[in-house]
Amino acid sequence: MSAALKIMPIEQCGAVGKCMASPQSYESYMSSYSYRKPSADRVAAHALAELERARAADVATHERNMAALANNEAVREYVETVMDDVGMPRSFTQRDTSSRARRPKTYSSPAGFLTDLVRECKTDDGFAAATRTYEELSKRYREYEASAKQQAERDKAAAERAEAERIAKRRADLELVTIIQRYGLPIESEWGDVLEALRGRDQRLDLAVAMEDVRGDWNEGCGAVEYALSRFTIRDNEDKDIANDVLGCTRDFEDGRVFRDTTWSYSALYASVADRQLAADVQTARSHARNES
Repeated sequence: MSAALKIMPIEQCGAVGKCMASPQSYESYMSSYSYRKPSADRVAAHALAELERARAADVATHERNMAALANNEAVREYVETVMDDVGMPRSFTQRDTSSRARRPKTYSSPAGFLTDLVRECKTDDGFAAATRTYEELSKRYREYEASAKQQAERDKAAAERAEAERIAKRRADLELVTIIQRYGLPIESEWGDVLEALRGRDQRLDLAVAMEDVRGDWNEGCGAVEYALSRFTIRDNEDKDIANDVLGCTRDFEDGRVFRDTTWSYSALYASVADRQLAADVQTARSHARNES
């Protein structure tokens, strides 16, 4: 045996083994130094960063151990060769002294030099086990990361929808106040109240709204259009044409789309109103009133 050949200490690879079994467990650790609960995607990123740092530490430890591991392998080989050469058996048989049987059982044990080598001359620094643990945790952490990213995308979309709804409501509120002030309506008026009030200002708009409503839902027939026609006053030949055209659509009524396609459709009626501001405000009020219902 070379004088330089002697047992060398081995540092165990245990950094990955100290990582959390569940990536979610890092949330409480991160919360301890933050006033806000961290998002799932931040927890996932932190967990993966910790795992990779631990893996790098184990790899570095294993690399430092390479020479010592090779040395200890040589020590074991040398000792086992010497023992084999001198005829030292690798195991021995002994009786079970704790047994009270008439014929106690015997059992085989490894030779002392072998157990000494296992205990004192380390040839495994735990890197293989650490690698298996790393691969298992990496898979688990990556799955959590993917799930966290999906949740982050859903949360972002929900936040964007909420913001869009907030802005839309603010815009609608401003439109409501503007129309209320424009026509001197009660300040407590809602969109349905505004629509009813504005329909009363022009019979063509009143009829157009009824026709468009039935176009959207004709499950209950065209009674709303017939009721609007009953309020429609003929003042000139064009009014007469409108009344006759729409009345013809109500006869043998089957489909609300007839009010979209007829000569005096609701689009044509909206366009025929001289007060363009009023026509636009009626359509705005109708749109919002439908969203409220």
